[in-house]
Amino acid sequence: MKKLACLFAAAVLLAGCGGGSGDDANKDNNTTTSTVTGEGTATNESNGETLKTTAKVTMDGDKFTNVEIDETYKDKDGNDTTKKALGADYGMKETSASIGQIEGGAEWFEQIEFLENYIKENGVDGIELNDEGKATNEDVLTGCTINIKPYIEAVKAAKDNAK
Repeated sequence: MKKLACLFAAAVLLAGCGGGSGDDANKDNNTTTSTVTGEGTATNESNGETLKTTAKVTMDGDKFTNVEIDETYKDKDGNDTTKKALGADYGMKETSASIGQIEGGAEWFEQIEFLENYIKENGVDGIELNDEGKATNEDVLTGCTINIKPYIEAVKAAKDNAK
């Protein structure tokens, strides 16, 4: 009887340690996922300049797990730079505060961070835009009041390119 109990205990231990494929064990540790990454671009005309919007997304099935949006343009010296690289130096906060759209105003990178997080939580397909490219969804407008049409286009292209 003791031998039978020992064999049973050994079988339980072995099953717990290794029974099953490596993929199952990795799924439990979140090291193997079905995530895919895609990149997309769009262009935007602003003040006579063509701006290039880039988006990079990571998808787990139909859910966004990461969204990165940035826009490249020429700085005052004619060099390519991005709005995220400029951060607060882009100077949108004062303008957005004077319009009164976002209490206290918000810089471009702050509005894009809001949009990135919104898309991760809610997806992109439900965002509706007016003729100016601004969201008409009240929950988007609470943190992002700029023209987002090229950003939405770039995110959708990135989603389509996710492999």
